[in-house]
Amino acid sequence: MMSLILLTIAVLAIVVGLRSQWHITTRAAAVDPEPVMAPSGPVFLFHGDQLIDTTQDAQQMIAPFNLIPERDAMIHVLDPEFPGLAGYLDTTEQKPCRIGHRQYDTMWIEVDWPLGQLRVAVCGALPTEADGAAPVPFATSQQAGELALLRDVLRHTPQLIWRTDGDGKVTWSNQAHADFWAKHDMTHDEMVAQRSAFEAGATNGTRRIAFPTAGKETNQWFDVLSVQQGGSTLHFATDTSIAVRADQDRQSFVQTLGKTFAELSIGLAIFDKQRRLVTFNPALLDMTRLGFEFLSTRPTIDTVLDRLRETRILPEPKDYASWRDQFTAVEAAAKNGTYREMWNLPDGQAFRVTGRPHPNGAFAFLFEDVTADLSLTRRFRSDIETGQAVLDALSDGIAVFTVAGTLVMYNRAYASLWGMVADPGLEHRAATSEIARWHAYCAPTTDWTDLHHFIHQAGPRETWSDDALLADGRMLRCQATPIAGGMTMVRFSLAPRHLPVLRKLTQTDPAIRALKR
Repeated sequence: MMSLILLTIAVLAIVVGLRSQWHITTRAAAVDPEPVMAPSGPVFLFHGDQLIDTTQDAQQMIAPFNLIPERDAMIHVLDPEFPGLAGYLDTTEQKPCRIGHRQYDTMWIEVDWPLGQLRVAVCGALPTEADGAAPVPFATSQQAGELALLRDVLRHTPQLIWRTDGDGKVTWSNQAHADFWAKHDMTHDEMVAQRSAFEAGATNGTRRIAFPTAGKETNQWFDVLSVQQGGSTLHFATDTSIAVRADQDRQSFVQTLGKTFAELSIGLAIFDKQRRLVTFNPALLDMTRLGFEFLSTRPTIDTVLDRLRETRILPEPKDYASWRDQFTAVEAAAKNGTYREMWNLPDGQAFRVTGRPHPNGAFAFLFEDVTADLSLTRRFRSDIETGQAVLDALSDGIAVFTVAGTLVMYNRAYASLWGMVADPGLEHRAATSEIARWHAYCAPTTDWTDLHHFIHQAGPRETWSDDALLADGRMLRCQATPIAGGMTMVRFSLAPRHLPVLRKLTQTDPAIRALKR
C-alpha cells in the first residue's frame, strides 16, 4: 500500500514538471520568436564615454582617429553607414535597438545596454556582386574604402612623395613625382644628375633644394622632409618657390631701406615692443656720438637715454627725479605718436626729436640737427629787426605793398602820419583800406586813383610821384618806387610848414606896372 502511494506521488510530480516546462517554452517563444544572431563584425563596449573592451577589428577601425574620444571615433565611423546611431546615442533612453545599413538589408548594428554599459555590435555582411562569392565583412569593406581613399589622396596631392631603399634607389613614387620629372626636357645625363641631387640626401630631417628651371633666371625651390622607416626612407617635397621669392624680396627691401637709412641726414633709432634698440643708422652715430659698439648691443631705451645724458646730448633737467619722469613721458608720447620736442644742448646744438609709433608696440625716434636752421632763422629775424629799425629811424613815412595790394611793412613815421598803431607785425592791411585812410586825412580834391593802379601794376614800372594836401593844410609829397618781387614802396614826405609873408604891393611891382599901361 505504501509503495502504491509513493508511485502515485512520483507520477504526479512528473506530470506537473512537464506541464510547467511546456508553459515556459511557449512563453519564451512568444517573447522572442526570432533567434538572436551572434555578432559577425566589430564589437564595442563602453562604460559611459570610456571604451573598456573591443574586438581587434573594431580597434583597427577607430585607430586613425586617436585625437578624439573613442566613443566619438566610433560614431564617426559607423554613423555614415548606419544613419540614426548618433541621434539614438544622444537620447537618454537605454533601450536595445537595431539600426539597419543605409543601403543593404544584410547588415545592421545591435545596440543594447547590459548592466548599464553600452554595447554596439556590427552584424551581418555586405553582399558581393560575384555569384557564389562569400559576403564581405564590414571591417574588410572599411579597410578597402580607406585604402581607396589613401590612393586617391596620393594621386591628387601636389606634394612630391617617393620612397628610396638603403642604396638610395627610388622604389615607389606618387603621381605628382612622376609628372614633375616628365615635364622637364633634359638629356639622360642631365636627368640622372638632377635626380641624384634632388632625390638623394639625409635620411631624416628637412632640407631646402634649388631646382634649375629651363629658360628662367630663377630656380624652383623645394623643402624636402625625409623620414626613415626601417630599411627605407620616405621623402616629401613641398614647392616653396613663392615663399623663397617673398623672403628674397623682403631681404632686398630691407637692404634698400638700410642703404636709404644710411644716406639720411636724420638720426633714426627704432625700438621694439621690449623697448630694445633694433635699428639705427650712421647719422645717429654722428649726432649722438654713442658709438657702434654700444648701439650694437641692443640697449634698452632707458640705457640709451642714460648714455645721452652722460654725453650731454640730452637737455639737463633740474633734478634727476624729474629727468627720470621725463624719460617715461618720452616713451609714452612716442608710442602715441605725439612726442615732438626741441632739445637745446649745452654746446649750442639743437635737435628736433620726434617720436613715431610702429606696429606691434614698436616706436622710433627721429633726431634732426636743426642747429643751422635755427641759426639761419635767428639771422633772418635779426636782419628783419635791423631793417625795421632803419625804417623807424627815417622821418618820412614808408609803406611797402605787394603786387596783390597787401601792406606788408611800414614804419613809425607812416603810422604817426596816418593815425595808426605803430605795430608793423600786427596785421596785413589791403591797399584799398589804406587809400581810404589817406583820403580821410587829405583834402577832398586829392585823387589816389593813379597810385592805386601803380601798386597793382605788374611788370616794369617807372617811379611815380605826386603832391597831396593834408586836411590841416600841409603839403605832402608822395613817391611810389618799384622794388624787388613786384612790390611797391610808397614814401610820404611832409613839406616844411612856412607862415605866409604879407607884402605891400607898390608900383615897383612889374605886374602892377603892366596893368597901369
